[in-house]
Amino acid sequence: MVVSGRPGASKHLTFIAPGEGRGPTRAFCPQLPVDKWQSRCVTLPVPVRSKEAIVLRAFKTALGAWAAAALLAMAPSSVLAQRLALTTERAIDAAMQASVDGGWAPGGAVAVMLGGKVVFSRGYGMANLETRTPVSADSVFRVGSLTKQFTAVAVLLLAQDRKLSLDDPANKYLPQVPANDPTTIRQLLNHTAGIADYVTGPDFGQIKWLPLTPEQLVAHIMALKPVHNFAPGTDWAYSSSNYALAGAIVEKVSGEPLRDFLAERLFGPLGMTHTALDDDRAVAPGRASGYDLLAGRAGFVNAATVSMSTAFAAGALRSSVGDLLIWSHALTHGDVLRPEYYRQMVTPAHLNDGTRPMAFTDRQGKTYSNDYALGIVASGDPAHPELTHGGAIDGFTSSLTIFTG
Repeated sequence: MVVSGRPGASKHLTFIAPGEGRGPTRAFCPQLPVDKWQSRCVTLPVPVRSKEAIVLRAFKTALGAWAAAALLAMAPSSVLAQRLALTTERAIDAAMQASVDGGWAPGGAVAVMLGGKVVFSRGYGMANLETRTPVSADSVFRVGSLTKQFTAVAVLLLAQDRKLSLDDPANKYLPQVPANDPTTIRQLLNHTAGIADYVTGPDFGQIKWLPLTPEQLVAHIMALKPVHNFAPGTDWAYSSSNYALAGAIVEKVSGEPLRDFLAERLFGPLGMTHTALDDDRAVAPGRASGYDLLAGRAGFVNAATVSMSTAFAAGALRSSVGDLLIWSHALTHGDVLRPEYYRQMVTPAHLNDGTRPMAFTDRQGKTYSNDYALGIVASGDPAHPELTHGGAIDGFTSSLTIFTG
């Protein structure tokens, strides 16, 4: 888990783990069986004002890696940094070590940035159980659906370059999409396209290990029955298919593989040396292995194999907590997108009729608006949104939260 924030963040974001039965995060990784998630929350008082607190929510999953979020209360930056060092650091250590010692996870990494400065970065447990290699702050993990925000930015960069428009129909670039399909690129990125999720489709087990080309993956998606679960722009549903199509559009328009485009336009210029769209054959220094947790915490087994060409633009990224801090700072400080395109990225989805999609209804029947924007969730004050997304792929789970207030 990576947390980034600026001093004076005025709102709290409580990151709810799937399986708790509340919060939109449950919809962000629908491919995960709910019973595979566990969670716990530790609240730490900050003696600056009674209402202020630093909340640590740590997520344990049977997929083998840890995600933890430290939520920063509003306080003067010097005080907050001190509290982070004296209080939250101990809580993170305790929670993470308890997870490893309790057999919930072999290891994981946590990092926190405040005011552009890394104030916490640490690894716990083992990156590889066979070689007994410990996790470090530089360990490289697959981060699953965190990939989506990078794919969204790739599309936005092409829009910024005037090579496409977010309101172009997908079939303008992808011949596999029928001519009468009105799905736009924007609808792909904000999950209002209605396209069925190939990850939860009945045939996913048959293609999961296959080395598919982007064209083959798009063809597989367009052969799903039905292709659309609802008309584009009339509802919202999280679907990795949307990002597979978006990644294929990036390749079509840029004329190069998505992996190369991301490296040339983002990872190289930003100095993200531990980050890449993963390749099954790639040798990545510092790579952590993925594990599944046996029933009853009886130990770990190597996670099932999944082809990175199948995960593609929806979930194939590998990275480190340090690189994700570099990314979060650059994204929110104008080093990635021009302001007008960044605003589009962090503006939550609207349907064709101008309304916000309804993401979920709680047990009391109250319906909440959906804060999903373009590859990221943007909640709170539109001028200074809290940005977050989670990720999961066989053997790994991740989360990135950015406080921009």
